[in-house]
Amino acid sequence: MQRLQQWVATGFVAVMSLVALTAEAEMKHVKASDIQAHMTWVRAVPPVATTTAAYMMLHNYSQQDDRLIAVESPASEIVEMHATEMSDGVMKMIKLDDVLVPAKGYVMFEPAGNHLMLINLKEPLKVGSMVPLTLVFEHHGRVNMQLKVSHPPEGSHKGEVKMQHGDHQMHH
Repeated sequence: MQRLQQWVATGFVAVMSLVALTAEAEMKHVKASDIQAHMTWVRAVPPVATTTAAYMMLHNYSQQDDRLIAVESPASEIVEMHATEMSDGVMKMIKLDDVLVPAKGYVMFEPAGNHLMLINLKEPLKVGSMVPLTLVFEHHGRVNMQLKVSHPPEGSHKGEVKMQHGDHQMHH
C-alpha cells in the first residue's frame, strides 16, 4: 500500500512539474515580435509647432490580450494616448491611461480617432525624418520603432478638424 502511495505522489509531482513547465514556456512565448506596428507615421507640422500626432495600426499576433500602458519618445517631452469624442460640434480629446490590444486582433491610431500626441517637441520635425518611439506593453514589454514624418497618406482624412486637447490645441 505504501508503494502505491509513493507512485501516486511521484506521479502527482511529475504532472504538476509538467504543468508548471508548460505555463512557464507559454509565458516565454509572449515576445515583443508578437506585437507589430503597421502603417506608421508622424504628422508633419510647421517648424514652430510644439505638438504633433503619431498614427499606426498595432496588431497583436499572440494568444493573449495586452495593454499599451505608456509611450515614450526622445523627440518630445511628453507622449500621450488620446481618444477622440464629438461634443457640441467640437471634437475633444480624452487622455487614455492604456489601450487594449486584443489577442489575434488590432487597434488603430488614426486621424480623428485614437492617436498618440507628441507634446513639447524638442526640435522641429522635417518631412522624411524618422522619429524614435517606444511602446510599453503590460505583457510584451518595450517595443522600439522608428516612424517617418510625413503628410497624411493619400485617401486618408485630409480635412482640417479643430480639436481641443485639454491645455493645448491642434489642427488635424
